[in-house]
Amino acid sequence: MRISTNLLQQLGINSILDRQVDVSKTQLQISSGKSILTPSDDPAGSARILGLNAFIGTLEQYQTNIDQLESRLTLEEVTLSSMTNVLQRLRELAVQGANDSIGVQGREGIASEVEQRLDEFMGLINTRDANGEYLFGGFQVNNPPFEDLGGGNFRYIGDQGVRQLQVGTDRSINDRDNGFDVVMDVQTSAGGSQDIMTTIDGFLQNMLAGTSAPSDIDDLDLALQNILTVRAGVGGRLNALDSQRNVNDGFVIESKASLSQIEDLDYVSAIALFESQLLALQAAEQAFVKVQGLSLFNYL
Repeated sequence: MRISTNLLQQLGINSILDRQVDVSKTQLQISSGKSILTPSDDPAGSARILGLNAFIGTLEQYQTNIDQLESRLTLEEVTLSSMTNVLQRLRELAVQGANDSIGVQGREGIASEVEQRLDEFMGLINTRDANGEYLFGGFQVNNPPFEDLGGGNFRYIGDQGVRQLQVGTDRSINDRDNGFDVVMDVQTSAGGSQDIMTTIDGFLQNMLAGTSAPSDIDDLDLALQNILTVRAGVGGRLNALDSQRNVNDGFVIESKASLSQIEDLDYVSAIALFESQLLALQAAEQAFVKVQGLSLFNYL
């Protein structure tokens, strides 16, 4: 079989180009640190990489949600703690006011502080978070959820909605409590329910009138108990967030380890392959030069 000079040259050029492609690919793998540069390099491995990256991205979003939840729930805990302090002080004042020896003048002095504490409580239940959203408005976060209508009347203009954020594959956690549950639907010693502000105002009116009622202390105790119950729920959610964060961290570490096994380059093997490919390229180039020099005229 006769092979033309042009064919020999083309075969030599093709061999050099193939070796250059091999060298270039390995060089890119070494510079990037990745064994898979395109899906065609390893279709199955590429599919697993896509899946793992998507899963890691989802886990990182869960961790972001946990950070947001922790911030909001911590603010709620601080606010509820301040409400607790207000109600505990009011109870102390109610105990003092129930003492007949204090007299009308003493009760008027108590009434002055109760009025201030009521204003303080109103400020707390209209607390806003770092985003300017009202903490206890349910889904209605853009306007103050509580209004003092005067005359011992108070109105809740929020709703009973509870927002949730997903923190795990099958787990969502409430990011706050609505004002209805916190201060509106509170049991009283009479067996019904009323908002905490009305309870405080009732105590205030008794002190202004120079009298006391046994229900003042009992109703403040029930109001305090309601706030403590809500606080316990917030504390439980904060603990759950810590636990879920650890679970998510474990999944992220495991997923990244699997990802590394698939896509990270074995540098020792890659460098050895690169050196052998360079030798092959040099050999192909030298062979091409020699073929180029072949001619029958050299033997005449």
